Amino acid sequence: MKIQEINKLGKELELYTFIDYIGKGFPIILPRGARIIKLLRNYIEYEEENAGYKVVRTPSISNSEIYKIEDRYEIQKDELFVIKNQNEDNANEIILKPYVSPFHCSIYNLEKHSYKELPIKYCETSTVFRNERDIRGISKSRQFTLSDASLFCNPEKLQENIKEAIMLQQKFIKRLDLNVTFEIATWDDEKKEDYIGTIQEWNYAIDCMKKALNELEITYKITQKAKMFGPSIQIFYNENELSSLQIDFEITHRFDVRYVDKSNEEKFPIYIHNTMCGSYENLLSILIEKYEGEFPFWLAPTQAIIIAEDSKNEEYALYIKEKLTENKTRTQIDNRLKSWQTKIEENTNLKIPYIVKVGKKEQENNTVTIFNKEKQRVINIDELIKEVVVWQTKC
Repeated sequence: MKIQEINKLGKELELYTFIDYIGKGFPIILPRGARIIKLLRNYIEYEEENAGYKVVRTPSISNSEIYKIEDRYEIQKDELFVIKNQNEDNANEIILKPYVSPFHCSIYNLEKHSYKELPIKYCETSTVFRNERDIRGISKSRQFTLSDASLFCNPEKLQENIKEAIMLQQKFIKRLDLNVTFEIATWDDEKKEDYIGTIQEWNYAIDCMKKALNELEITYKITQKAKMFGPSIQIFYNENELSSLQIDFEITHRFDVRYVDKSNEEKFPIYIHNTMCGSYENLLSILIEKYEGEFPFWLAPTQAIIIAEDSKNEEYALYIKEKLTENKTRTQIDNRLKSWQTKIEENTNLKIPYIVKVGKKEQENNTVTIFNKEKQRVINIDELIKEVVVWQTKC
């Protein structure tokens, strides 16, 4: 599906929009889209904490000094949003955060760490800002929110830690029923001297990646598209990158990140930047393409909408809403000043799983009429509750 088609469907499904005077590359996530992102975020944060990641929060703006320590300020300056600091006590520039890695290294350095503590894992849901030139609707914008994580590991345990991170990723992919492809991005064999890190470090890391994927019986291909600071495992849905596991051989040295090994010597850990879903905005575009609006029941922003024929049935509609809500179903009453037929048509276009109509006949018989994909059926309230409970169990 082309980007234009995804954007068109995203607007039709009332998930997000763009407003000219707000600016190009700054999408507005509407209530239905925000609900999906919240559900995804809750799931990811829960799984990350269960996997031993510690939640942190880092500032959205900071002095430019942190990026100069990392030695990427001049290289990436055109991609950054830079603000001149007017504070006379501090002449530094202010940068809108483009990524979290240097902040997580700074947190790590607040204490000394031994090999027994590794791996140390931090996770963060972080809104970041990049002055992108190649704007692609919601999938590539200038402000977006990342599911971001950092992992500092003992080099001897690199393969094991890669495998565990990929297993966590696989669980998420299975949850969304996505057919993905894996790539290991290595260096260009003809330009090895241009990359950061030794040949031995690169060969070891790539070998660990291959062994981890092989043990998990994951098919992958090799590309020579690695970034200058380390190899990575990239996960794609069609041609859209869903997430990655990126090794960085430079950042630990720049921030002097160390641990004490068994011989009481200070060593550099291997730093892995790991993300379960990349940006939530890009993930939303992937899900629009995958499901074309018919999201899994657990991910549907509204699982049931109730439509009353007229004001005489509003109390009955409220009763049904309470019953569904008691059974953890995201339910709304459509009380707009439109005909019930129009409401059914518009909610059908939004692909809401349960469109529940109530009128005089339904109220008298303690039933509801369910509309779905131009079909309709009449069931009693107990049957409706049983159905949604089954769906909730599957979730």
